Amino acid sequence: MPDNPVTTTLHALTDAGVRFVVCGGVACVLQGVERVTHDLDVRVALDDENLTRLIAVAKQLGLRPRIPEPIERLADPERRRVWVEEKRALVYTLLSDSGAFAVDIFLAYPIPYSELAARSDVLMVDGRPIHVSSRADLVTAKRAVQPPRTKDLRDIEDLEELIRAE
Repeated sequence: MPDNPVTTTLHALTDAGVRFVVCGGVACVLQGVERVTHDLDVRVALDDENLTRLIAVAKQLGLRPRIPEPIERLADPERRRVWVEEKRALVYTLLSDSGAFAVDIFLAYPIPYSELAARSDVLMVDGRPIHVSSRADLVTAKRAVQPPRTKDLRDIEDLEELIRAE
């Protein structure tokens, strides 16, 4: 079976030592929610060393920015501030060559990276340990989406059901 782009990306990030936590739809699936998603959302540590590793992985995988801003600008705190505060961007999106797969790197998130990582669940994904947002943190993040989207409301309901069943 050919590699899944999500798994390939998770493996490449892990193998390169990028500190990240899987969030969004893929995290919901890994936490037991039955749903479909076509992108990978990650919250990364925004220090220079980690971003250098992330940028190298993106280039290795042939991922390109959706916006006309070179990926190296992701490492510039002032540029990130402008994207968030002036452009109202929540993510920096990288696309596969075909455009069929995207990686969304959170620029703004309702939970600081250190807290999210500390509470994350480490799940094995094809033999590699991957930090995945906890169910409770997924609920918190999805509740912060305004206006609420139907898929987020469904995810919240499903996640809360899984939490109650724990």
